[in-house]
Amino acid sequence: MKFLRLGIIILTIWGVASSCEKAKDLEFVRVAGINFDNLGFSKSIVRLTLAYYNPNNFKLKLKDASFDLFMDDNLVGHSLQDTMIAIPAKDTFYFPVKLEVNMDNVFKNALGALMNKEVTIKATGNCKVGKGGVYLPFPIKCETKQPLKFF
Repeated sequence: MKFLRLGIIILTIWGVASSCEKAKDLEFVRVAGINFDNLGFSKSIVRLTLAYYNPNNFKLKLKDASFDLFMDDNLVGHSLQDTMIAIPAKDTFYFPVKLEVNMDNVFKNALGALMNKEVTIKATGNCKVGKGGVYLPFPIKCETKQPLKFF
């Protein structure tokens, strides 16, 4: 009887240890969509849809995202998300973002953006990613060059 209990304990520990593989980082794919909700001279609300890829063999959940948005290394806005997003295994998922944009900073950089014909957009911050009720901090770091086509 002792050997049976010892065998069950060893198998349980082995099963738990083998199921806890290190999660791979989520990969930024692209900005899938941009909508302008409330345009103003001092503050605007912009809704973005960001596409990410989950290279892991298991589903995850994302919550409590907070990040700053930079345009050519100048802070233009902040986003705080408190919704839970289901992340499928080995698939692309879409992360909706509501962004408060400080238009004063955008206007300061508008002339430089028009001269360059391309702007570097960068987001940095943190969120929590996990599964089974265990969430770990995950850094948000994505950067893309966006061509500006006004004419």
